[in-house]
Amino acid sequence: MSSLEARRTDRTDLPLPAAGDWEYGGYPYGLEPLTLPLASPGSSPAAHRRSDGSPPPWPGTWRTPSPEFPANAAVDLTDPLGVDRLFWFRWITGHQVTFVLWQLLASALAESAEGPGGEARAAERARRYVRGYSLMLLYTSSCPRAVYDRLIRPHLALQHRHLSGAWARDFHPVRSLLRGRLPAGLDDAPLREECRLNHHVHEGIAAKLVPSGVSLLQQTKHQEQRFLHRDRLSSLYDCVFLTVRAPASYEQVVTQLVRRLHAIGQDLAANGLYPAYAPSDHEEPAELRAPDVARCKETLLPDLSRICDSATAAAS
Repeated sequence: MSSLEARRTDRTDLPLPAAGDWEYGGYPYGLEPLTLPLASPGSSPAAHRRSDGSPPPWPGTWRTPSPEFPANAAVDLTDPLGVDRLFWFRWITGHQVTFVLWQLLASALAESAEGPGGEARAAERARRYVRGYSLMLLYTSSCPRAVYDRLIRPHLALQHRHLSGAWARDFHPVRSLLRGRLPAGLDDAPLREECRLNHHVHEGIAAKLVPSGVSLLQQTKHQEQRFLHRDRLSSLYDCVFLTVRAPASYEQVVTQLVRRLHAIGQDLAANGLYPAYAPSDHEEPAELRAPDVARCKETLLPDLSRICDSATAAAS
């Protein structure tokens, strides 16, 4: 069985939000659970077409956030939890998007081995998905360091005091690519550059949020891991980010992606990447002020739109 269950449905119970209203999570910066299939070697999106070979009915697509944003999307600064709710939304939802992008990236890599033309199509989608991962790194880490130290890191430690991103279930199938080792037959220079940029951003995020360089995994002896199977560690990691594993069609997975990217777009339209009431750009190390990273920030919303285009077109 593929990493994205081949079963298709003609409808979805996850309606996309209306263009001008915030309804994701039930209220501004609310959360939703993510349902993903268990990770396994990726497969071609062509495998997710209906039995007659026709593309599936698609429930919706990206909507560019309106400059005239509804008042209910603004953070209520009179609420003591307002800023925390925003950055916790960014942390959880940005990671959920990352998990989906990793699965779609694995599927794109699998397609590259499927005959003439597959490499070019796969490379184009892979470039967008890697760029999306870089953008989610910037988005989730946009909180001030004080918020990370007070809110996010303690919550992670309560789940497991050595919680590590290495436990992320969907990362392993794409780890080699993200480290710059492209699969045979996919010698694509722009994709290599996206992977290099992603590594650069990842190092900058670590330097910004954990300048000591000591992660939860490293801060104490981690003998406790010996008593938990790797699958249980991955399940603990999933639970932090409200992610459950169950059969899900490609359409259902991508619909969840579009919902999240639309909500993220609404947030960015209302608050910007670095909200004026909780700035953190001054805390960024040199890696995150480099020209190529600055260009990523400038094209964040258009890039999210292109990611939606790639994900939905893959099933057509």
